[in-house]
Amino acid sequence: MKTDAIKDLFTGSLFPCEAVSPKDKGYWDLLREYNQGSEKFISGLSPEERRGFEHMQNCRQEAVQYEIEEAFIQGYSLGVRLTAEAFLLKQDHE
Repeated sequence: MKTDAIKDLFTGSLFPCEAVSPKDKGYWDLLREYNQGSEKFISGLSPEERRGFEHMQNCRQEAVQYEIEEAFIQGYSLGVRLTAEAFLLKQDHE
């Protein structure tokens, strides 16, 4: 079985966190509600308040990217450890 997944990951051809979007309707409902509420809230702000609020949103978005990266790293690491353990268990039973 030949796979280029590791090469694709290394070269940047594979973006696991960008390739996955939640299929759950609840996610999309929440996102729509957030966008509508955000637009309504921002429309009532002064230009200075709007810039401040948008800056806070941008900071939060950047923080979320760190969270997503860490979740991916930990999840990938756990998957590799589980796979290794499965192979070791097989050897123990032989």
